[in-house]
Amino acid sequence: MEIYCYIRANKYDHKSPGFIVSPRWIRFFNNRIKFKEMENSFDVVLTPENKKSIFQEILNARTGMPYLIKLSDDDRKSLPKMDDGCKQFVQKSFEFASKDEALDPGSNLLKSGPIDMDLYSFLASVETQLKELLEMVKDTKQVAGSEAYEIARFIYMKAKMNVKLNIPGSQAIADDLGKLFRPNCTQHTHLISLH
Repeated sequence: MEIYCYIRANKYDHKSPGFIVSPRWIRFFNNRIKFKEMENSFDVVLTPENKKSIFQEILNARTGMPYLIKLSDDDRKSLPKMDDGCKQFVQKSFEFASKDEALDPGSNLLKSGPIDMDLYSFLASVETQLKELLEMVKDTKQVAGSEAYEIARFIYMKAKMNVKLNIPGSQAIADDLGKLFRPNCTQHTHLISLH
């Protein structure tokens, strides 16, 4: 004989990870409750070797560019802002100065300018790829964390339900999880469907 669990879905308790569970909303015929199966779309198992290899590649990228520097907030504010919109102006200036000695800034600056420009263009390409990679890392981290959090909320909800069903030991579990539970861990809280 199947067990049916009826849970009020139109009233949400912000202190609970799921629905308000009241005995009058639950009827059952034996000891089993049938829950709708949750889906987990992301199961990536990383070995210690995988993790070590990834961090090593990051370290290689750092050591491969030993000229990278870290600016202070004041330095960032004080330096002129260069972006792709300025590239034509900069390149044209170098071109004119290379053809007209009267425009030469002196102190070998005209020689250094194109070198700086080449470094800027290269790092701009690196930045673009790193931004794309970082966005994918953040999105993947969010999905993995969201799924882990949803599963944990589901477990907490079942613990609270077990308390309502007077299952021995449930109260201690629900209390322990309740102390750790943070309803504001995520901005978008999805209620767990049951049947």
